[in-house]
Amino acid sequence: MKLTFIFTLPTMALSLLSFATPSSGIALDPDKALHDWQVRRLMEPSPSELETERKGNVYIYDGLTDREVETALNAHFGRIQNMMFVGTVKTAKGAEPSQHDEPGQLIQESGGCND
Repeated sequence: MKLTFIFTLPTMALSLLSFATPSSGIALDPDKALHDWQVRRLMEPSPSELETERKGNVYIYDGLTDREVETALNAHFGRIQNMMFVGTVKTAKGAEPSQHDEPGQLIQESGGCND
């Protein structure tokens, strides 16, 4: 028995539209999705991510808060040699990111190279 697929224009358009509708928040805010992925990778790495670290690779985490970094360093001390943090966001006492006088400008720790 030979199967033949015949696609009509409306069927194909409907199929493509089903992929275009966002089914989660990932499609709505890529910055949040990346942040959440980095926190997940830092705090709960997969077996393959741990294997990559065991081979000597270092992952650079960008834009995490100082509290997230502190928690990770305390909880995963044995993996410190495989972590690098850049653009770390300073947080105020209430765990909210500290901001400059300009709205939306977060205060980041300086690595000493650009200030």
